[in-house]
Amino acid sequence: MSKRLSTAFVEFIKVWGLLTLIVVVGFVVTYQYVGAPPPKVVRIATGAKNGAYYAFAQRYARLLANDGISLEVVSTAGSVENFDLLKKGEVSLALVQGGSATDDDKERLQSLGSLFLEPVWVFTRKQKTIKRFSELKGKRVAVGVAGSGTYLLAVQLLSAAGITESNATLIQGDPAQAIPSVSQGKIDAAFFVASPEAPIIHSVLQEPTIELFNFDRAPAYGRLFPFLTPVTLSEGVMNLEHNIPSHDTALVAVSANLAARRDLNVSLIPALLKAIARVHQTGGVLEQNRQFPSVDFVDLPLNEDAWRYITNGPSFLFRWLPYGTAVLLDRLKILVLPFLALLIPLFRIAPPLYRWRVRSKIYRWYATVREIDSMVQKEAIAGEAERVINRLKELEREVASVSVPLSYAGELYHLRLHIGFLQEKLEKLAGQSSRPAEKAFPLK
Repeated sequence: MSKRLSTAFVEFIKVWGLLTLIVVVGFVVTYQYVGAPPPKVVRIATGAKNGAYYAFAQRYARLLANDGISLEVVSTAGSVENFDLLKKGEVSLALVQGGSATDDDKERLQSLGSLFLEPVWVFTRKQKTIKRFSELKGKRVAVGVAGSGTYLLAVQLLSAAGITESNATLIQGDPAQAIPSVSQGKIDAAFFVASPEAPIIHSVLQEPTIELFNFDRAPAYGRLFPFLTPVTLSEGVMNLEHNIPSHDTALVAVSANLAARRDLNVSLIPALLKAIARVHQTGGVLEQNRQFPSVDFVDLPLNEDAWRYITNGPSFLFRWLPYGTAVLLDRLKILVLPFLALLIPLFRIAPPLYRWRVRSKIYRWYATVREIDSMVQKEAIAGEAERVINRLKELEREVASVSVPLSYAGELYHLRLHIGFLQEKLEKLAGQSSRPAEKAFPLK
């Protein structure tokens, strides 16, 4: 019994072992086409260390650390430098101001969505109230650091009102350093583009000698510059106790975007957008709850994976599994279809292959049995009966030594019966009765 079980097990291992080897080889070959795992360290370009971009990126970094991703926050002069760092490959991500992308940026980079609104803040001295930008002719205007998003936008807005370097003094540099000069009347206006949460904005709004410019033609700016959105800063929303601002103020705003290189590992996108959503989805002074991250207000081509995440939420894997596990399974999904395509036919051919392997041990003797039987039927065995009988006896011994699984023992015994039957016929033909049929096939 143990020998038969051992034989069955050996045959099982031979068949299924071969199929398992084929599956493993197919898995290894297909795995070569699986995308690279996401990097553990990612660099993001932001802005000045005292700005909102830098502060938000620090919050993203703390959340991403929970998923095993280290986000290195790089402070810069602004959006123009950020775009340059992205194209050089020195960073993989960057927070950039809407409307600051060039045609080259749009060709080479992509957006992972808009994150929040940044109003254009223009501060003037209260004693010299300005109603229109055209009134800034001949004045001194702080327009931000050269190469920053603030600088680009300020120059665009002023140019639309006819204000250029030829008829006004445009002062480049950190607008925060220009605020004391505005308060003292040395500078007539200062441009900022920043989130209402930026500390500098709260500080300037509380200066008693400084006034916030009201964009009373905000809808017109929104029409002329598609990346601008008219917004209203409600009375008291910045500080209810001191009623700042003292009245509803019309502003225009751009959106902050998360820009990325086109070779960004797509497995990073769910983790990035989950962290961003946790920071920004509650909204703020200007944003509604769950308005951001958004597929709107982007001026770079939107990444398809980011679009799906923002529109439909995280996929099943990233919704219910830890990030590391979800990434692994998501990367291996490319193997599923070819793996199934390989497994289904293999599982279908395995049982027939196993049966063929076992029966081949039995059927290989039937060619000799059939040949002898044909000679007997044609009575072409004269003079050779003794030799053929000896061959049948030898064949019977060989068959008796074969071990097959119990489920195939019946076929083995049928072969031995056929051999015994031929022995009996040959002995009769030869006039011999040396071996009865029951001895030709002894029961065991």
